[in-house]
Amino acid sequence: MTVVLVIGVLTFAAGFVVLRPFSDAHRQSQARTLPSDEVRRRELLRQLRDLDDDLASGKLGAADHDRLAGPVEREAAAILRRARGGSAGARGPAAAAVKARPAPTRDGRAAPKRWRRRTVTAIALGGGAAGVTLLLLGAVTPRAAGQTISGDQVGGGGASSSPVAPPPSTGADGSGQQATPEQVAAIDAAAQRVKQNPKDVSAHLALAEAYAAGGANQLAAVEYLAVTNLDPANAEADTALAQLAYAAGQPQQAKTLLDAALAAHPNYPEALYARGLVLLVALHQPKAAEKDLKAYLAVAPFGAERTQAETLLALASSQDH
Repeated sequence: MTVVLVIGVLTFAAGFVVLRPFSDAHRQSQARTLPSDEVRRRELLRQLRDLDDDLASGKLGAADHDRLAGPVEREAAAILRRARGGSAGARGPAAAAVKARPAPTRDGRAAPKRWRRRTVTAIALGGGAAGVTLLLLGAVTPRAAGQTISGDQVGGGGASSSPVAPPPSTGADGSGQQATPEQVAAIDAAAQRVKQNPKDVSAHLALAEAYAAGGANQLAAVEYLAVTNLDPANAEADTALAQLAYAAGQPQQAKTLLDAALAAHPNYPEALYARGLVLLVALHQPKAAEKDLKAYLAVAPFGAERTQAETLLALASSQDH
């Protein structure tokens, strides 16, 4: 049986060596694809599936789903257009080369090349068929006493063992950056916590922060929206959603979210600072921004945004006067 296996392997190897040159053109065309675009396209499609699942489960409303899915769909469309443009550009020179190629002469000199390729292919296929036949003959041959199902003799030593392949590693889903292994681990742990306690506000907040740290802003927004569904007056979630809206170029929506957060929690420092920033930079209302920035410095004199708040306050004061 071992001899039959060796013959089959050698036959397959010979066929592979013979047919390998004919796959060079296909391999070169595959090499032209941009792996970075392909990876990014898969990430965007994964985000769209997640958003659709959240819409179906009721975690997202239709308006929130459309707002979050819009940028992802536009970026995916841009990648597809770029890929199609690249493939069309690659076909152009090839088509020109085909047109410029001289036609074969009438004496039939191109025919031997065709017959040579066909002959080589037929030999390779015939060799493969012969190898398969030998394997089948060996498989139906009666076994001798002491032989295993593979036809080999049973060894007298200990039982053999085969290594088990490790499970595939998971990847992070990001919208603007590649998550590090530590960030992926944090996302997995937070997601497991949410799965165990789907109505735990702190679990959703932890998962949203993990997504944001890994660059998955769309998924972070989904979790913040889940927090607002569980706790409509949650100032942390409203402020985080406002910051995401401001970063996406939607300052009026950001202000609306911050107004809601400060209506429930008038002295929430992060909301005061964020609204002052939006009012000054995006909405050009220095007087209102000055009021919020002063309130922030009053409730959080040693806050994380103290230096930026003082700078923005000085700028607001200069514009107001």
